[in-house]
Amino acid sequence: MGEQYLLERTWHHYEQGELVLLVDVSLNGDFDAEEACRYLKIGLLCTQDSPKLRPSMSTVVKMLTGEMSIEDRKITKPGLILDFMDLKVRDQQQKKGNKEGLSSDSLSSGSSTVTTATFSAQYDRNTFSSVL
Repeated sequence: MGEQYLLERTWHHYEQGELVLLVDVSLNGDFDAEEACRYLKIGLLCTQDSPKLRPSMSTVVKMLTGEMSIEDRKITKPGLILDFMDLKVRDQQQKKGNKEGLSSDSLSSGSSTVTTATFSAQYDRNTFSSVL
């Protein structure tokens, strides 16, 4: 399907109801298709555009282990796909500009996309101090 990012391809197959097509063909069908599709859906849930729609890590673990169902969760198009599309357009413009002898600066739109992530660690202070 041309140049695609894995997330784009996953979303396309999800929309078509064909997630199982993403599983490595070298497995020769020797896998649990339902489990593979569940894992791929969990991955899509973790890439939702709005952070409020993304599951917490404890919820992800429960879904991965089968303790929690994912069937009642709505999966929406990952926000990163629009960023990927923007990158492709810029790349095509840059290639076209280079062929025409233009610098990449002349094709810059002046906008940029910034992604941030916040991580917090939790630990048992008694366990941590005993290690020190």
